[in-house]
Amino acid sequence: MGTEKTEASIIWLPRDVNEQIHIGSFFSFFERHYDNGYSFAGETHNFWECVYVLDGSICVSSDERVYDLTKDEVIFHKPLELHKFYVNGEAGATLLIFSFSLTGPMSDALKNMVFTLPKEQTYIVTSLRDYMHRYQTGRTIPDELSYLNYLFPFEDTPTYPQMLTTYVYQLILSLLGNGNVSEVSTAPDALIFGKAVSYMNSRICDQHSVPEIARYCSVSESGLKRIFYKYAGMGIHKYFLKRKIKAATELLENGFGVAATAEKLGFSSQSYFSAAFKRETGFCPSDIL
Repeated sequence: MGTEKTEASIIWLPRDVNEQIHIGSFFSFFERHYDNGYSFAGETHNFWECVYVLDGSICVSSDERVYDLTKDEVIFHKPLELHKFYVNGEAGATLLIFSFSLTGPMSDALKNMVFTLPKEQTYIVTSLRDYMHRYQTGRTIPDELSYLNYLFPFEDTPTYPQMLTTYVYQLILSLLGNGNVSEVSTAPDALIFGKAVSYMNSRICDQHSVPEIARYCSVSESGLKRIFYKYAGMGIHKYFLKRKIKAATELLENGFGVAATAEKLGFSSQSYFSAAFKRETGFCPSDIL
């Protein structure tokens, strides 16, 4: 005669939910249309940023990598990554941009990633926008009618932040689990830019001249300067200084002292390094220790 198990006799084992990614804060979250020819100056910051192309096309530089992105393509900029974009679509481009803090065991897997979304993943973005649009009545900035700030409801709708975060989790986890990765641009200028930045990175402790880098890339000095303003939005020396400051930040975070960091990266003096670091980051090097 068989035995029957009752529900009361079953031992239910708990299954822990181990978060693979965790978003602690959003610094920006907006949607905006940009006209053809618009150029966003290069920037770097210590948090993540996502740029999603809702319509049109843009050219994005991300450290030494350059991408031509069109509708339903998305790029994730990691912390301290120098990035810039300009709009090259005839009708302009409409972008969804948000910046955020991100931790968790799978957060590193998002570094240097650019995705082309299939239909099932674009549905997540559509659902996210539909949700956010419900809370936008009367919130558009009067002087910029094409600008939608999706962080406004954080102030007066308690459930909104967690709902918004849940949609973003769904998008990121979906991409990490089954995302179509986009290729870097093969445009001649983009390849020269990538070669120049890679050269700088491989010799980050040295000092470089524009003629030296131009010779290495087999391009004229004026051509190289034009390419850097096109993809980085700044001159070559300024760009290289920002690369050094990024390297310095990583060294300081790993326990190097201020003097040792300045010497390793080839700064003429500790005082010059400290002044340059504060000018570029807003912090003293000792604040990182």
